Amino acid sequence: MCEKHEDNPIGPCLVSFYLSNEVSLTTPILPDVDDCFDVKAKWINLGVLNGSIALISYNEETTTFRVSILGQLGFRESWIKLFMVGPLPYVERPIGVGKNGEIFFIRKDKEVAWFDLSTQMIEELGYTTENLHCRIINYKENILPFEE
Repeated sequence: MCEKHEDNPIGPCLVSFYLSNEVSLTTPILPDVDDCFDVKAKWINLGVLNGSIALISYNEETTTFRVSILGQLGFRESWIKLFMVGPLPYVERPIGVGKNGEIFFIRKDKEVAWFDLSTQMIEELGYTTENLHCRIINYKENILPFEE
């Protein structure tokens, strides 16, 4: 994801790069943040939700998550706002997005929990953390060789 700089007249956008043909595609993100997501949010993350690219943002002031999905790569108008979650006053900060659209976060009592976007339920994971820099990162092993 890229943000607006002097060199980027498009503004906030999602940049996709296809390794197979080495082509990049830029999908602008709607400028009207109320209709899509909060680009000034403290935390923004991409994930996959029901097979679609999902953009999830967290606003620390309102303690809400906004979830939008992309209908079609390359088309600004295809961003669809799905829902807003919250307010969740017990969330200290998000730490990542899971493979199936879960939002992992640290509660104010340092308990690690997740919010499942499909069921809209919160589940405690039974772990606590004092580390302010922990993060969830998705990893998928690829056993196919790269072609030269």
